[in-house]
Amino acid sequence: MTRAWLLLTVTVLAEVAATLLLKASDGFSHWWPSLGAVAGYLTAVVVLARVLTTLPASLAYIVWTGAGSALVVLAGAVLYDQVLTPPVLAGIVLVVCGVIVLNLGRGTS
Repeated sequence: MTRAWLLLTVTVLAEVAATLLLKASDGFSHWWPSLGAVAGYLTAVVVLARVLTTLPASLAYIVWTGAGSALVVLAGAVLYDQVLTPPVLAGIVLVVCGVIVLNLGRGTS
């Protein structure tokens, strides 16, 4: 199970990197960030497929999208000076809480 969580972390980080590279590609007008974005998304999907052999799809998907979204918002604030308003921060907290509740709801099996 620990390996699945490690792979899920790789999936999240690959997706976040791909999204940030997509922003840097400026609508695919810059080749290197564009290729990096495609490679990142491809890596994320391939590794996610491996994760789904162990973790339930519902849990893996919510962690992937939730953690990825939260990290992209935070990275956008750091890298692109995007503003983190109280509602945005509250949304990140709610996403993290939702992931925790879903994981707790799985029980021990």
